[in-house]
Amino acid sequence: MKLVNKVALFSSACVLALAIGGSAGAMAAPVENVSPSTETEIVPYVNWTGSAYITTNAYSNITSSNNFFNDSPLVTNSANSPGTITVRILDSKGAQVGSTKTIAAGKSVRLDQIPWNSGTYTLQGKGSVSGTYYISID
Repeated sequence: MKLVNKVALFSSACVLALAIGGSAGAMAAPVENVSPSTETEIVPYVNWTGSAYITTNAYSNITSSNNFFNDSPLVTNSANSPGTITVRILDSKGAQVGSTKTIAAGKSVRLDQIPWNSGTYTLQGKGSVSGTYYISID
């Protein structure tokens, strides 16, 4: 699993002026009142591109990943693939996670959410025609 950290630092000075010599407790208005802050966005996902030989009569393992965060991968079946694929996710105990999805050549489908910290999960596929399929997962 790949983690992408986007850190944006926004900072500016806060100017506070106290009136000296005027009435007691008088203060000038701040020119700008923005505190330095840090914004962090963690985007977990599987990022894999490759090929797999897939048959029509049984599911074949395509790739595996270990997730520490909730994930809903986007699976793309390349236009160069020989046909449609049906994909599913299995957890480390062999139980199916989410529903089975069918992806035509040249199309993408977002899979159901894989719960965080559920261990290693495997993407499996079965083709409409046996052959080498070109798949990417984001």
